[in-house]
Amino acid sequence: MELSKKIQELKDTGFFENLIIERGIEKESLRVSSKGNISEKNHPPSLGSSFTNSSITTDFAEAMVEIVTPVFNDIDELYDHLFALHVFINNNIGDELLWPFSIPPKIDNESKINIATYSNNNEGQLKHVYRKGLAARYGKTMQCVSGIHFNFSLSEDSMKDLIGSTSKEDVNSTYLNLIRNFKRIFWFVLSEFGESAVIDKTFVKGRKNDLDELNDTDLYKENATSLRMSEIGYKSPAQESMNIHYNDLDSFLEELRNGIVKPYPEFSALGLKDDDGSYKQISDGILQIENELYDCIRPKRAAQGNERPYDVLKNYGIKYVEVRGIDLSPYEITGISKNQIRILDLVLLYCLIEESPKINDLELESINRNDQAVIKNGRDLDTKILYKKNEASLRDARNNIMQDLQAIAEQMKDKEYEIALKDLKIKTNTFDRSKSFHETGIEIAKDNHSKMLNMPEIDTTTFQQQAKDSLKKFDIIHNNTIDEINDFLASYNRNL
Repeated sequence: MELSKKIQELKDTGFFENLIIERGIEKESLRVSSKGNISEKNHPPSLGSSFTNSSITTDFAEAMVEIVTPVFNDIDELYDHLFALHVFINNNIGDELLWPFSIPPKIDNESKINIATYSNNNEGQLKHVYRKGLAARYGKTMQCVSGIHFNFSLSEDSMKDLIGSTSKEDVNSTYLNLIRNFKRIFWFVLSEFGESAVIDKTFVKGRKNDLDELNDTDLYKENATSLRMSEIGYKSPAQESMNIHYNDLDSFLEELRNGIVKPYPEFSALGLKDDDGSYKQISDGILQIENELYDCIRPKRAAQGNERPYDVLKNYGIKYVEVRGIDLSPYEITGISKNQIRILDLVLLYCLIEESPKINDLELESINRNDQAVIKNGRDLDTKILYKKNEASLRDARNNIMQDLQAIAEQMKDKEYEIALKDLKIKTNTFDRSKSFHETGIEIAKDNHSKMLNMPEIDTTTFQQQAKDSLKKFDIIHNNTIDEINDFLASYNRNL
């Protein structure tokens, strides 16, 4: 069915009138010193325990703060919550700053980057060893890349309005349709959300790259959108051999399982343990665990207790999608604006509504080529991509997508969606050769920090209490012995 007819049909049945979108955001930021150096300090106790605080944790490094919001139906409430979390964090990290870019600052010695620690129990050590494995496989520098994860779903009633069903199988199929379409137009997301065309030279120290020299300290690509998503960024070459098409949940889960349990020679050569007998990676597969799958979007469902993602998806089905390929917006204190959230809503609704045939190997290759073209050259609108099986300029393909998003925006109750689209200007890269990437990041970070310290009207008492409660919860955790932890790690993937 043509998109316009489908939109009209959904309008006639009241889908847009009653639409409820569920959204959450996860946002990573590095703590840095006033000179822009990645912090060597532990996660501040004033932010609570990184293991038991559901709102503020750490990602790869002790210095990498990860903010996690609850699910919201209202964009203003989501943004206000995210903003207030930033106020609270900035007021509880002393004289340190939150780095505003996705690409990390200058890293003179990556050995000084401290891998995140959690607790001396099975689950805490699983998280830590997983990160040790990432460091061994990819190096610490790559793991310090930050970004936004945008979690999106429809309410159960809205899903029923869309597909006439709430069965697990139909919901799974619908979210997989969305995922396939999102991968088809990820080039568009890269062009609108890409914010990483410059890097400090230390980011690629000892690694091959095709970047150009901007000045004494920095490299760049003149028309790049997101070097973070390029081969020098948050990527795993090993995962390119995985045959994931998202055509059905069972085949996705089987490919995920094989990626974990089948040894991969390069990672097998690293060994599972250090010389002292402690684990340095959880498995020697392409993936240690499910979370290591790097893609621009993933099917998800929150786990209850210690259930692992594979089992949760297999037993209960997909609950939401996690959009991962979004750079931090460096001139937004929260890393993302309200209008950007609206654009993501429209993109994901388009991906839900548009017809979504199965992806074959040939199309997957063209999807990957499109992404690479836009990652490296997306600011040049004459760049050619394959759009709906035909070669098109980025300019023409973008115009077509914008028209489709406009058709959806016109049906939304909130007219801010139409305003957000009108404000979506074609991006251009500007470069200041006289000021380094590192210096620019420090300036922005200091400005953001200063603003956050002068907002007494923002109530952060909920986060203060949450931090205190998380420390109390951490204090009563039962620690496991080294033998118990090693047995747990050894058996973790055995019964997958």
